[in-house]
Amino acid sequence: MKRKLSLIEGTMYAGGQTAVNVVSSVTIKGTVQESELHASLLKIQARHPLLGSNVWEDEVGIPYFVEQNPVQRIGLRIVNRQTDQDWERESITECLTPFNTKNDTLVRLVWLKSESVSDLIVVGHHCICDGRSILNLMDETLSLLGDPEKEIGAYKSFSSIQDFIPPEIQESKANKLKIQLFSKVAKLALLAVAFKKEIKREKPFFLHWKLSKEESSLIIEKCKSEGASVHDALSVAFLRGFKEIKTIKSHSRLYCAVDMRKFLPEVKSNMLFAFPAMVGLNLSNKKTDGFWNQTREFKNGLAKKIDEMNVNTVLLYSECLLPSLPRMTRYAKADKGAHDFTLSNMGKVSINEKYGALEIESLQSPSTIFPFGNPTTLFTTYFKGQIDLIFTSDEHFIKREDVLALKESAFSMIIK
Repeated sequence: MKRKLSLIEGTMYAGGQTAVNVVSSVTIKGTVQESELHASLLKIQARHPLLGSNVWEDEVGIPYFVEQNPVQRIGLRIVNRQTDQDWERESITECLTPFNTKNDTLVRLVWLKSESVSDLIVVGHHCICDGRSILNLMDETLSLLGDPEKEIGAYKSFSSIQDFIPPEIQESKANKLKIQLFSKVAKLALLAVAFKKEIKREKPFFLHWKLSKEESSLIIEKCKSEGASVHDALSVAFLRGFKEIKTIKSHSRLYCAVDMRKFLPEVKSNMLFAFPAMVGLNLSNKKTDGFWNQTREFKNGLAKKIDEMNVNTVLLYSECLLPSLPRMTRYAKADKGAHDFTLSNMGKVSINEKYGALEIESLQSPSTIFPFGNPTTLFTTYFKGQIDLIFTSDEHFIKREDVLALKESAFSMIIK
């Protein structure tokens, strides 16, 4: 296997020296056997082609996935579990610890071990997986621990991102001309910012909130009664909250991560995939709009943008920027962004509550601490009747204490 990384994969690769990792954890009641955990990881690695690959760069810095020879096993780190909060400390460590992209498998596992309760932390390099991929790896691991004889099969990876673009779209003269023009404009824009200095992100942080079943139910019912989703309400509430923080400049804008799988039927939900689409939306500035009117307006705007998204255009334009990837990576590390935060909402997750004799006590949302652009991101999932949220950023962008006030302000808007 040798495949050039797509633009999104290459951006998340970030030159190979920087940690851009997706992390998620579950707390398990029951006994986990180390031998069965290793056996599970071998089956998972045999299923996913990218788990037997590394990333190498050509002479101009363009990265490629290259098959390992011999294939390295998925790394497993075992830590004695002391408290219920150990997962948070280890998750932060894993977010900030780079993979050796040239030698190591691009997924690893941490097992916080005790006699009757364990935490499993799945860590993946963002160039091969998104949050949904991490949840799928978690589900496969738990399924095999619950049923060691289970077979999960295998699949073939695609050879190029162009596999997803119809030939008539690729060969269109109009599209080729547009791409040439877009590429030239992008190169000029990157030259104009080539001397910007990288922002030193020296105080990254990670805040976790798990709402009670009662709080979660109250928020869900309130959103339903107002004709909106939790995603819409969180978006508007946090955007409005950012405007109240005096120590930062609010842009009244966020990016919503959209799962590209819905546009690419060839990519199944249980395959490793790292192509999120980012939809940018601004908060309405109408002074007469109340919170729920703004939320419904936001809902309609997001739905319209998703409906109008042309996946072929997105992929075509992204591929033409690949030659500029090294320069784009440098720019990304120096850019502050023109938005307040990114929202990655995975909603109700496909993790079971029981796997054989193992009971899943809780799930922590997939998250990352980004090393470029504005790293401020809110991650959220719903599992066992509870909304789980993780907020990550760096104090260069927003202070931890401001985030705590932001959270209180945002949720008071939703439930008042």
